[in-house]
Amino acid sequence: GLRQLQGMEKIVLPDNGYAILYDIENNQVLANQFYDKNISLTIGENVLSPAVAAEMFILSNNGRGQITFVIADAFMKTMNISESVWNVQCVSDEAVNDFSALLDNYLQESGRESAFVHYTTRQQLYESSVTTKAIVAFLAIYLGIVFMITCAAILAIQQLSEAADNVERYNLLKKLGVDRRVLDHALLSQILCYFLMPLLLAVIHAAVGLTAANKAIKMFGSIDPASTILATSIFIVLVYGVYFLLTYVGSKSVIHKG
Repeated sequence: GLRQLQGMEKIVLPDNGYAILYDIENNQVLANQFYDKNISLTIGENVLSPAVAAEMFILSNNGRGQITFVIADAFMKTMNISESVWNVQCVSDEAVNDFSALLDNYLQESGRESAFVHYTTRQQLYESSVTTKAIVAFLAIYLGIVFMITCAAILAIQQLSEAADNVERYNLLKKLGVDRRVLDHALLSQILCYFLMPLLLAVIHAAVGLTAANKAIKMFGSIDPASTILATSIFIVLVYGVYFLLTYVGSKSVIHKG
């Protein structure tokens, strides 16, 4: 039923077979071992073997790095059910609101005698994901801009000061017949090297940090921060580029006025 709701094909298990599901990528290697090594499960007097390869499948929003074994319904007669997940597909948004109102009223009236612990709608999950991305974007933009502006400001002051100190050298080159475009190109190359070095180190640091952070993020669900990180990175690079251009224009003005 859950696979059909998600537009996937139905899996038919043999009487002596089971399927392996995992809800986050960090558990993929572990889950695959059950199928690759043909590990058997014993339920009472029955020995079950993996019927299909492990598959990533999210059963509910409660999943936090779980590996689930799917068996035939016949085996449930000898087992105690400790937790159940009920997935409901409503026909419209209005039906979702009405059904949510019924559940809320039921929770208020029943209190601790409630038949379920909590529920979550698809809209609530979407809003939670958007909120998480907004928090990630805010932290990335705030910290990124603070460090980037600090770095760019220091580089700009250093390059403008160095350009002022080298005015006599540039004037000497002009007297020797060096073309102005050559001087501008040399100045551009110098400032570009100074600005690219911190940016390159930042990219390497971010790549290592995001690799580690991505594993931690996956432990809390399937949140994809790639679009947020990309937008933030583009914004920060644009700010850094503006500082670079202003520094180049200011330095060129200093040496040519001198």
